[in-house]
Amino acid sequence: MALEEGKTAVAVVTQEFEALARTMAANAGRAGLRVHVLPYPLDSLPEAEVREIAREHFRPLLRTLGL
Repeated sequence: MALEEGKTAVAVVTQEFEALARTMAANAGRAGLRVHVLPYPLDSLPEAEVREIAREHFRPLLRTLGL
């Protein structure tokens, strides 16, 4: 696992699964796991809109990673 090797780890989830991701991380003893949240839903959006969301979230995701 990345955490065991001292590597930065981030869970990327949609809003629908944010609470679940945080609960699972806490239950695994990783309450401090960084979580980057994307809008929900993505799968039913037009490709152009998904690409725009990706562009909007790219730099914030890098910041979440600590880069």
